[in-house]
Amino acid sequence: MPTTGVMGAMPPGTPPGTGFGEPFADEPETPWYKKPGPLFALLVVLLAIGGVVAWLLLSGGGDDDPVAAPGSSMLVLEVTDETGAAIDTGIIVGVNGPAGSEFDYTWLQPATAVPGEIAGASTGSGGRLEFEWQPAGAISDPTTWAATVSAAQQVPAGWTPPGPIVDCVLSRADTQDSVVSMAVEVDVPDPALDQIVNYTFPNHKFLAGDTVTCRLSSIRPVETTTTTSTTIEQATTTVADTTTTEALVTTVPVVTVPPQAEATLWDVIDNSPDLSALKALVQLAGLQDVLSDPNATLTLLAPSNQAIATAAGGVGAPDFSNPAIVESVLLAHVDTTRPLLITQLLALNPPEFVVANPGPHLIDSAANPPTIGGATVLVADVEASNGVLHVIDRVLLPQELPE
Repeated sequence: MPTTGVMGAMPPGTPPGTGFGEPFADEPETPWYKKPGPLFALLVVLLAIGGVVAWLLLSGGGDDDPVAAPGSSMLVLEVTDETGAAIDTGIIVGVNGPAGSEFDYTWLQPATAVPGEIAGASTGSGGRLEFEWQPAGAISDPTTWAATVSAAQQVPAGWTPPGPIVDCVLSRADTQDSVVSMAVEVDVPDPALDQIVNYTFPNHKFLAGDTVTCRLSSIRPVETTTTTSTTIEQATTTVADTTTTEALVTTVPVVTVPPQAEATLWDVIDNSPDLSALKALVQLAGLQDVLSDPNATLTLLAPSNQAIATAAGGVGAPDFSNPAIVESVLLAHVDTTRPLLITQLLALNPPEFVVANPGPHLIDSAANPPTIGGATVLVADVEASNGVLHVIDRVLLPQELPE
């Protein structure tokens, strides 16, 4: 589970970013993170969320993609606009290890970064950065040193940041690549102002050998211009009106897996406040035994608190006070025959998620992001002793509901 910490001071000699793309070429050339205003705002935001900032952005796939050494961890960041063009921007990264050895690590990339402190660099004209670190020599078993990583970036006024959720690729030696969800939050959701964008991994810790590759794509300002002409004594005046669209902010739910090896899906729900609405519905329908059965093999699509609140308040919403209706709805979210990781789920042929209560739900793996029954996966691959849980952003309804 994610741990929180306090980001240290910016290391001296951090390479500057030269700006956020060509549209800002006429702005002052002073790097944003050397300006006292933005830097102070960034540190305040990071301290407020209690997070050590470790920045991930993105990478494009390919045979030449970098990978971490067996004893190190790597975050590959690629920053682009919506067309795929590289963006030159400044990035800082922070790493926070286990309690008692939070800052016992050294940087391999950038090599000039101070051990145990945040690292900063510029993506340059290629729009790409690699951050790599390894536990310090005092760690008795480097393979178990799990680190929480976050990232931050300044996005200029008028631009729409990535998110609210970005799917990154986790690569580990001798295992199939999997998806890691990255949450995106801004300090002030006002596109008219410069924004500090924070990137976190709420449900993933970096281990030795991990390489996480993310692609962050920001959208350039879109201006809608209308022209009106007024003739006064044969003189024409042209007025241009510019409109902007405010960015939306969504928080990725945090899912807590109890430390005991026999923890079931019910234990996960019971210990995750961000799934409290689902917990209440499970209790109302009396389905705790299904989710706590140690011999079960389940795949559960778990609606987030916000998803349940939205469904309950919609037109024609199910009666969530009726236990029979709630049971019918919940059974439309679970496959009781097998545990499926997200890569297996999206690869099903035919592309259908078969559930206990008549479905099935159509899987659209070609969508961006992929959907299951129209729902997007917010958190993937939460594994328990009796199955796998994926948090989704909407409630799935069965084909028929009881009277």
